Amino acid sequence: MAVTITYDLTDVNPGHMRTYLRSMFERFHFRRLGGSVFRYEGVADAQGNIQEDWLNHVAPALMFFRSYILAHNITLTRFSIDTSSVALIDHSEATLLLGSQPQVGASLPLNLAPTNAQAGTGAMITFVNAAIAATP
Repeated sequence: MAVTITYDLTDVNPGHMRTYLRSMFERFHFRRLGGSVFRYEGVADAQGNIQEDWLNHVAPALMFFRSYILAHNITLTRFSIDTSSVALIDHSEATLLLGSQPQVGASLPLNLAPTNAQAGTGAMITFVNAAIAATP
Protein backbone atom coordinates (compact mmCIF):
# COMPACT_ATOMS: atom_id res chain seq x y z
CA MET A 1 0.00 0.00 0.00
CA ALA A 2 1.54 3.28 -1.09
CA VAL A 3 1.94 6.16 1.35
CA THR A 4 1.63 9.75 0.14
CA ILE A 5 2.71 12.62 2.37
CA THR A 6 2.09 16.30 1.70
CA TYR A 7 2.97 19.30 3.83
CA ASP A 8 3.27 23.08 3.84
CA LEU A 9 5.64 24.92 6.16
CA THR A 10 6.10 28.49 7.33
CA ASP A 11 8.82 30.06 9.47
CA VAL A 12 11.43 28.09 7.52
CA ASN A 13 14.71 29.95 7.80
CA PRO A 14 17.04 29.37 6.08
CA GLY A 15 15.57 27.94 2.89
CA HIS A 16 17.94 24.99 2.87
CA MET A 17 15.81 23.45 5.62
CA ARG A 18 13.21 22.65 2.95
CA THR A 19 15.76 20.82 0.84
CA TYR A 20 17.06 19.04 3.93
CA LEU A 21 13.59 17.63 4.57
CA ARG A 22 13.28 16.61 0.92
CA SER A 23 16.61 14.80 1.13
CA MET A 24 15.54 13.07 4.34
CA PHE A 25 12.36 11.69 2.77
CA GLU A 26 14.34 10.49 -0.25
CA ARG A 27 16.83 8.72 2.05
CA PHE A 28 13.92 6.77 3.50
CA HIS A 29 12.89 5.70 -0.04
CA PHE A 30 10.14 8.25 -0.62
CA ARG A 31 9.94 9.59 -4.17
CA ARG A 32 9.33 13.30 -4.57
CA LEU A 33 6.28 13.96 -6.75
CA GLY A 34 6.74 17.74 -6.70
CA GLY A 35 6.99 20.53 -4.16
CA SER A 36 6.47 18.95 -0.77
CA VAL A 37 4.59 15.85 -1.94
CA PHE A 38 6.29 12.49 -1.39
CA ARG A 39 5.25 8.91 -2.10
CA TYR A 40 6.55 5.67 -0.59
CA GLU A 41 5.79 2.53 -2.53
CA GLY A 42 8.32 0.17 -0.94
CA VAL A 43 11.71 -1.07 -2.09
CA ALA A 44 12.58 -3.91 -4.47
CA ASP A 45 14.08 -6.99 -2.79
CA ALA A 46 16.78 -9.19 -4.38
CA GLN A 47 14.14 -10.88 -6.58
CA GLY A 48 12.70 -7.56 -7.74
CA ASN A 49 9.54 -7.82 -5.62
CA ILE A 50 8.41 -4.59 -4.00
CA GLN A 51 8.44 -4.87 -0.22
CA GLU A 52 7.08 -2.24 2.15
CA ASP A 53 9.09 -1.64 5.30
CA TRP A 54 7.11 0.64 7.54
CA LEU A 55 9.31 0.21 10.61
CA ASN A 56 12.54 1.07 8.78
CA HIS A 57 11.29 3.57 6.20
CA VAL A 58 7.87 5.11 6.93
CA ALA A 59 7.89 5.39 10.74
CA PRO A 60 11.46 6.80 10.97
CA ALA A 61 10.75 9.31 8.19
CA LEU A 62 7.65 10.55 10.00
CA MET A 63 9.45 10.73 13.35
CA PHE A 64 12.38 12.60 11.81
CA PHE A 65 10.04 15.05 10.06
CA ARG A 66 8.15 15.64 13.30
CA SER A 67 11.33 16.09 15.33
CA TYR A 68 12.95 18.37 12.75
CA ILE A 69 10.07 20.84 12.59
CA LEU A 70 9.89 20.97 16.39
CA ALA A 71 13.67 21.33 16.83
CA HIS A 72 13.76 24.23 14.35
CA ASN A 73 10.49 25.96 15.39
CA ILE A 74 9.00 25.48 11.93
CA THR A 75 5.24 25.98 11.67
CA LEU A 76 3.36 23.19 9.95
CA THR A 77 0.37 24.78 8.20
CA ARG A 78 -0.76 21.69 6.28
CA PHE A 79 0.05 18.01 6.60
CA SER A 80 -1.63 14.95 5.17
CA ILE A 81 -0.72 11.31 4.99
CA ASP A 82 -2.76 9.15 2.68
CA THR A 83 -2.78 5.36 2.70
CA SER A 84 -6.21 3.81 2.58
CA SER A 85 -7.39 6.63 4.83
CA VAL A 86 -6.18 10.17 5.42
CA ALA A 87 -4.72 11.95 8.46
CA LEU A 88 -4.87 15.71 8.13
CA ILE A 89 -3.53 18.93 9.62
CA ASP A 90 -4.72 22.18 8.07
CA HIS A 91 -3.91 25.35 9.98
CA SER A 92 -3.79 27.61 6.94
CA GLU A 93 -6.95 29.44 8.09
CA ALA A 94 -7.17 30.45 11.74
CA THR A 95 -10.95 30.00 11.88
CA LEU A 96 -10.95 26.51 10.31
CA LEU A 97 -8.31 24.57 12.24
CA LEU A 98 -8.19 20.85 11.47
CA GLY A 99 -5.96 18.41 13.34
CA SER A 100 -3.36 19.12 16.01
CA GLN A 101 0.15 20.51 15.68
CA PRO A 102 3.02 18.25 16.81
CA GLN A 103 3.85 18.74 20.48
CA VAL A 104 7.00 18.55 22.57
CA GLY A 105 7.05 15.82 25.23
CA ALA A 106 5.69 17.88 28.11
CA SER A 107 2.54 18.89 26.21
CA LEU A 108 2.01 15.66 24.27
CA PRO A 109 -1.53 14.35 24.88
CA LEU A 110 -0.66 10.81 26.02
CA ASN A 111 -3.10 8.14 27.15
CA LEU A 112 -2.65 8.18 30.92
CA ALA A 113 -4.51 4.90 31.50
CA PRO A 114 -3.16 2.25 29.09
CA THR A 115 -4.07 -1.40 29.69
CA ASN A 116 -0.47 -2.03 30.74
CA ALA A 117 1.52 0.75 32.40
CA GLN A 118 5.01 -0.64 31.64
CA ALA A 119 5.72 2.11 29.12
CA GLY A 120 5.73 4.96 31.61
CA THR A 121 4.58 8.44 30.72
CA GLY A 122 7.97 9.86 31.68
CA ALA A 123 9.79 7.46 29.36
CA MET A 124 7.56 8.42 26.42
CA ILE A 125 8.07 12.13 27.08
CA THR A 126 11.84 11.58 27.35
CA PHE A 127 11.83 9.66 24.04
CA VAL A 128 9.96 12.40 22.18
CA ASN A 129 12.19 15.13 23.60
CA ALA A 130 15.37 13.11 22.88
CA ALA A 131 14.28 12.62 19.26
CA ILE A 132 13.76 16.37 18.91
CA ALA A 133 17.10 17.12 20.61
CA ALA A 134 18.93 14.63 18.34
CA THR A 135 17.65 16.29 15.17
CA PRO A 136 20.42 18.11 13.27
